[in-house]
Amino acid sequence: MPCIKDCRAYKGLIWDMMERLHVTIDKSTIGGRRVFVFGDVHGCYDELGKVHLLERADETAAGNILYISVGDLINRGPMSAQVVSLVRNRSILAVRGNHEEKFLKNLTMSKKMPLSQEFTEEEVNFIRNLPYTIIIPSLNAIIVHAGLLPAVPLTKQDPYVLTCMRNVVKTNHGGYKPYSETDQGVAWASVWPGPEHVYYGHDARRGRDGIQRHEFATGLDTRCVKGGYLTGVFLDGAKEVISVPAKMTYFNG
Repeated sequence: MPCIKDCRAYKGLIWDMMERLHVTIDKSTIGGRRVFVFGDVHGCYDELGKVHLLERADETAAGNILYISVGDLINRGPMSAQVVSLVRNRSILAVRGNHEEKFLKNLTMSKKMPLSQEFTEEEVNFIRNLPYTIIIPSLNAIIVHAGLLPAVPLTKQDPYVLTCMRNVVKTNHGGYKPYSETDQGVAWASVWPGPEHVYYGHDARRGRDGIQRHEFATGLDTRCVKGGYLTGVFLDGAKEVISVPAKMTYFNG
């Protein structure tokens, strides 16, 4: 089912989060740490955990790191609850992805959802309180799960855009409308004008070829849950990339 159908069905449930849509991290909060942003985990605990991506990053920066996830920590892979527990225990920051949205929508609608039984109340509240974007002015960076619509102020961005968009389609008025698939329009990141550099996930379809690099955007979903890689990047300096291979293919959809 196209993401647009999933997202439109429950976008009305999320406006209680409006005051927490966007979180700004100032330079004093970062301190002397390096900032490392990583792609969609989807329950791939072994690839994220201490003996894999996080350890590789810790070795590179002597453990002095502020970690940020682009969302989709959960679903599809085998260990969603363990991933959320690790993220909380390591004080890793994260934005909300479409799979967190879907989880909360099902929870709100009281539908049968076995995944909800894996999480503690504290972990559910952690997911519920995830923002949609994290802004880091000192690094000229914005972290979001799916994307940002060009020419729209951050405070006016629709949560559907932030969690589900892959492409944009030109309108008759010279602007763009969001599109969740890749068969129409162009990748939103290819026309994002900056000046902020956006780090995002979600677009595993293009991630089969590795990290997605655009002038003002970097895509970090490299299909870990589908047997690819879990990838992250340091935002400072040379923007060093670290990538670890998936142990196996967990999901073929």
